[in-house]
Amino acid sequence: MQGAPRDMPPARRRAAFALALGALLPVATGVIVSACGSDVAEDPSYLLVELVPVESPAKPGAARVVVTKGTTEIAALCVNLAGDSPASFVLKRDAGKPASDRIDIEVLSFATLKGQENAGPGKEFACPPALPPLLGDVQTINVDFCEAQTRKLVFHVGSVCGCEDGDAGTGDDAGDASIDDAGGSDGGDVDAGPSSCGCASGFSCGVGLTTTGQTCAPSTCCGARLSSACALGT
Repeated sequence: MQGAPRDMPPARRRAAFALALGALLPVATGVIVSACGSDVAEDPSYLLVELVPVESPAKPGAARVVVTKGTTEIAALCVNLAGDSPASFVLKRDAGKPASDRIDIEVLSFATLKGQENAGPGKEFACPPALPPLLGDVQTINVDFCEAQTRKLVFHVGSVCGCEDGDAGTGDDAGDASIDDAGGSDGGDVDAGPSSCGCASGFSCGVGLTTTGQTCAPSTCCGARLSSACALGT
């Protein structure tokens, strides 16, 4: 059942890029829409994306975020992660746009990036043309919006998975990770561990939800596709 509409969420410290999202993302994330049907919301839908730097094995000082819809890049930004509070930004799906249209969010973590000295903690800055080596795993997730609601998606930026043992963690709560040829599903704890660091196909490190619906912890592999953003917290 659709809940009461909510105002745009206040971020504790939002990347400067968030101020432009109202102009950039509603058009790109609501491409090819229908004027009627159960998917059309009467109020905007918001996804608050929180970037929480991990403390180990190495705390990142900057991140690059890329938002895509299909093969179309909607936005790319770099964020200064220095400071004591997580950085965050808001993605908005306009009223009348299908909440079920999906986007992909990719986060790369770095010790530092050229140009961040010109941006305050939690602020966006222009990404340099050449990127240094990554600190943690590449984090990606495929997600929709929760119709006319606000939901929070947490990235534990700089997470490294699969290095200590072969257990690559659990899938997301809605069972959207891959099913193998033998018919095994991703329900419960899944031994999807690779022989080296990183998550198996269909999983991402430190982002999303566990099979019990909890926020994915750092250094834990969770399903890389959320069946519904409504399962996320607020």
